[in-house]
Amino acid sequence: MSNLSPAFATDPWQPLCDAKGQLLPASIGWSSRPHIHCALPGHYGRRKRWNHWCITTPTWMLSLTVADLDYLGYGAVYFLDLQTGRSVAHTQLRPFARGCKLPDTPLQGHFFQHPRLQIRVNEHQGRARLVATVPDIGGQTLQVALDVQRPAHLDSVNLVVPFNQGGFHATSRHVGLPVSGDVQLGHTHYRCQPGQSFAALDFGRGVWPLNTHWTRAAFAAPGGIAGNFGSGWTDHTGLSENALWFGGELLHVTRPVTIAGNPQNPSAPWHLSSEDERLALVFTPRQQHIARPKLGPFHAETRQWFGQFDGVLRGPKGERVPVDGALGWLGTTNARW
Repeated sequence: MSNLSPAFATDPWQPLCDAKGQLLPASIGWSSRPHIHCALPGHYGRRKRWNHWCITTPTWMLSLTVADLDYLGYGAVYFLDLQTGRSVAHTQLRPFARGCKLPDTPLQGHFFQHPRLQIRVNEHQGRARLVATVPDIGGQTLQVALDVQRPAHLDSVNLVVPFNQGGFHATSRHVGLPVSGDVQLGHTHYRCQPGQSFAALDFGRGVWPLNTHWTRAAFAAPGGIAGNFGSGWTDHTGLSENALWFGGELLHVTRPVTIAGNPQNPSAPWHLSSEDERLALVFTPRQQHIARPKLGPFHAETRQWFGQFDGVLRGPKGERVPVDGALGWLGTTNARW
């Protein structure tokens, strides 16, 4: 199977836009399976495409980002050793997104190619292979080789939201995907722990306003317990990306989720709660990563904290489901792009 062919067949795929790049009303809304083909004709210079992966294990965390902003390609790797607190990061920019390939559906391969950073994701039936190499990251070589399982029963968050002045965004969030494999940083070898290591994919395609901001959080735990939360980009739309998974079954949280914390204090806890009392969580950061890519008048600042979630969820029947030390992350982005 080609690395750019879909891992699961979804037939027919519905278009996001018409031939002129205008958002189709039929695509707006939420679903538990990917079904929108996110080709973006027109709007050159305003289109934003990205695939962001985050891997959580009991001893280390990893994030990989491939983004195409039309005028700029962006590749980034961040690795954190949770036991020592040591972290390394590398960001690479490419004019006009040369060497950057992102597909129009979330279950297809993608890559970022540069002499100082290579990221490649090949999709196969029921799994994805993640490979990355950074020849020099903090004076050492980083090599990543991971296999991410895509269980056929596992639902995902798929949402299309219209913005003012003709903008819009389509997202597909896949959380709690079992992952195996290893990472080599210099002479240190890191492995995934079976049953306790998870991957998440944030697939985003849209036409964004010049100035934007949003907050996101996600976690996964053994037993198929996971959560995805967001605010900012969906405010005042009546649409929500908030969701919980119980044994792999998705529960859409339609009421707003409040994500409250102090971004200026990297160690301060954050509190997440919903109006319908579906969740009451505390996120305790263990490490903060700040990325500030800049090109001329365009710039972004993303603060991403890695840590653990504790608290309680309410299951599909209202039952109490405790969350104890579930690994995950929380991030804020402010961009002029």
